[in-house]
Amino acid sequence: MRSPNQSLAEYAARTVVVVLTLAVLQYTGLLLDGPAGIDPGHLAAVAVLFPAFSYLIALVGTNVRSGAE
Repeated sequence: MRSPNQSLAEYAARTVVVVLTLAVLQYTGLLLDGPAGIDPGHLAAVAVLFPAFSYLIALVGTNVRSGAE
């Protein structure tokens, strides 16, 4: 089984962009039909789960590509 060759800095940068985008959308009220505000619990969950799942997707993609060779 091969591991993805992306650095941890790439995962961190991508996570920061996703969390900041969600925070802006929550703050402006464009994400939900409720009053504008930031939900720190939701942002914390995204900050933890997004890098984990993006790593797993990259892991599967790397191994599918290497298996086809």
